[in-house]
Amino acid sequence: MVQTHSRHSSPTKNHATQLRISALLSITVLAVFFANCNSFGQSVVTFNIPRVNDAPVINGEIDGDEWVDATRIDSNIEIDPRDSVEADVKSHALLMEDGEKLYVLFVAEDPDPENIRAFYRDRDNAFQDDWMSIVLDTFNDERRAYEFFVNPLGVQIDAIYDDVNQREDSSWNGIWESEGTITDSGYLIEVAIPLRQLRFSPNNGKQTWGIDIARSYPRNRGVRMRSQPRDRNISCYLCQLSKIEGFADLEPGRNLEIIPTFTSSSVETRDIPKADWLGGDIDYDGGLDVRWGISQDTYLNATINPDFSQVEADSAQLDINNTFSLFFPERRTFFLDGADYFDTDRNLVHTRNIADPEYGAKLTGKTGNHTYGLLTANDETTSFIIPQSLRSRVASLDGFESDVAIGRYRYDIFGNSTVGALVTDRSGDGYRNTVVSLDTVLKPTDQDTISIQAMHSSSDYPVQIQNQYGQENSIDDDNLYVQYNHNDRRWDWRVGYWDIGSDFRADLGFVNRVDIKHFVATVGHTWRSDGDSFFTRFRFAADYDRTEDQSGLKLEEEVEFFINAEGPMQSFWNGLFGGSETYWNGQYFDEQFNQMSVTFSPTTNLRISNRLRIEDIVDFTNTRLGRSKRWTPGINYRWGRHLELDLDHTIQHFDVDGGRLFTANLTDLRTTYQFSVRSFLRFTLQHQNNERNQDLYQFPVQKRNKELTTQLLYSYKLNAATRFFLGYSDAGFQNDSYDSIAQTNRTFFLKLSYGWQP
Repeated sequence: MVQTHSRHSSPTKNHATQLRISALLSITVLAVFFANCNSFGQSVVTFNIPRVNDAPVINGEIDGDEWVDATRIDSNIEIDPRDSVEADVKSHALLMEDGEKLYVLFVAEDPDPENIRAFYRDRDNAFQDDWMSIVLDTFNDERRAYEFFVNPLGVQIDAIYDDVNQREDSSWNGIWESEGTITDSGYLIEVAIPLRQLRFSPNNGKQTWGIDIARSYPRNRGVRMRSQPRDRNISCYLCQLSKIEGFADLEPGRNLEIIPTFTSSSVETRDIPKADWLGGDIDYDGGLDVRWGISQDTYLNATINPDFSQVEADSAQLDINNTFSLFFPERRTFFLDGADYFDTDRNLVHTRNIADPEYGAKLTGKTGNHTYGLLTANDETTSFIIPQSLRSRVASLDGFESDVAIGRYRYDIFGNSTVGALVTDRSGDGYRNTVVSLDTVLKPTDQDTISIQAMHSSSDYPVQIQNQYGQENSIDDDNLYVQYNHNDRRWDWRVGYWDIGSDFRADLGFVNRVDIKHFVATVGHTWRSDGDSFFTRFRFAADYDRTEDQSGLKLEEEVEFFINAEGPMQSFWNGLFGGSETYWNGQYFDEQFNQMSVTFSPTTNLRISNRLRIEDIVDFTNTRLGRSKRWTPGINYRWGRHLELDLDHTIQHFDVDGGRLFTANLTDLRTTYQFSVRSFLRFTLQHQNNERNQDLYQFPVQKRNKELTTQLLYSYKLNAATRFFLGYSDAGFQNDSYDSIAQTNRTFFLKLSYGWQP
């Protein structure tokens, strides 16, 4: 019988909880005392956006006088690598609106148009190209902004920038138009952004938004330009934007988007190679997504019987001599829209844990200083991480249905600070996990940020989890995170502390380590030049951290040194050197690690990356010190504007006393022919080959493990909501029982969605 304990905490746990709460309150009071609601005193330039009656034709060309009434905003200030000086190349944007759409014309001059870097790519994949962008802080709160980037051929990138947590999320996809043309003097891009795609405060008067017009000019060195100077002694971005006024008396419309989805698939599987294939019948399914703008600042998303298949293969990751669960990003449309409304510093909401829902609903909005989000869904496959101090595992309850509820609230205070709360709950028959979190981000000066988050979880686990993972049936615990960051033009430093109780669980998030107290301190200095030196930016930093478990046992004490630099041929150099005293399975080991990586583009169509890591590291399987050499080369090459080869490979040699313990190889190959900005054909191959010396293991292992997956995918995307996918994928493996890789799964699939805006 599995031993259980009461929900009433022990005196020791109560004392620890009181200490964490006291620390949270003390630091919050101190931070509020120092907070300054007018710390970002910048001069602001305001532009008026005119309303026009005749909309321009979005074709990448200037037709007649269609832009004659637009407002011009220059983007001629180089902010990187040089510091807010006049740029060598000129660019500007013309803006106007008609009550339904915002229209933008980007004009980029170039003395050598043949050197413009522009390729046909799938959306959100053109950051290495030339591009221009518009950034819109539509609530004018200097906390959250929409970003719309376009390369010279009209390839779109869109993202949400969160200035509170300093994060950019390109998984958000809006529906907007863009067309680009390369000319004899540079390039032109026309853009139309429906206002229904944006969230802003509804009113009967003029809107005031923050705005930035930016340009990327990648040549021998990557050059960035903006429409206003940047002060590197101010650590926020959105607080330094210019302003636009316009969009008065907008007519409320049907802010409704309906996306029916049809899928068809045929799946065949077999347990062992050479056995008979099972399945093969064609399955049909349909679903429906709805996005309704109740008002311009509050949106309701709903889904019924959604198709949540991952159409494109995840990037392959090497998982050998690793004790913690791997992270894979979310890609599904329903969860991505408004996902940033649920963000906190700690990752307590990772919706990829909701694997197989039949329905879902989500309400997100912002009214004044109040930001809120509610999400509910069910899940027919319940999976979650069971973390410990030195390892974590993923538990899956196939066929076990659970209900999900998430609530988030944030209140804006002072100039650029917030306080908030988050509740997540997942429950089923004999199972429940609830997390309650309070958080604050405070900015007492232009350079300093204080982040605090206090969390408490309570969990009940069914008998299957108790027996399989040695998990008690009823547990609860706390998690406290505090960090102070400083960033100015030369210096950066941080001091952080994590205190995660052994019984803390966040089954809807990604918390793969508990039972630790972790202290970290980092200090760095950055040198910059105007482009005449080999390196335009060079940063050196030192880091110390110490980790203990809740009993006080030291798990790791580590010292690291970092080198980061930018140089010619758009090169990025990163070095990591250091050592640690590491605890594992009752012993301490002296680890040493050295890593150097460099990425550069010697020509317009070629990008090369290399990472080499040499280290003395623990062999976790056999509890001894080993010597690891890991080399990760990568190449991205383009033939013309349409065909791309993207190859990443990792090879790791791991030696111990007695010889080579294992050799691991991982290959991720993707070849894409991009017919246009809307359609492509892609072949993906992922191959992993692990070879072990059985004589050097303390228990029986397979001498050889190979896995091979392939995918052929055709995609046509009219926009982010209207898409067509047709593909084939298969998977196979080989171990000591078989002479070659044999298929165990093969799938044909079709997916069609249509974005209807009545």
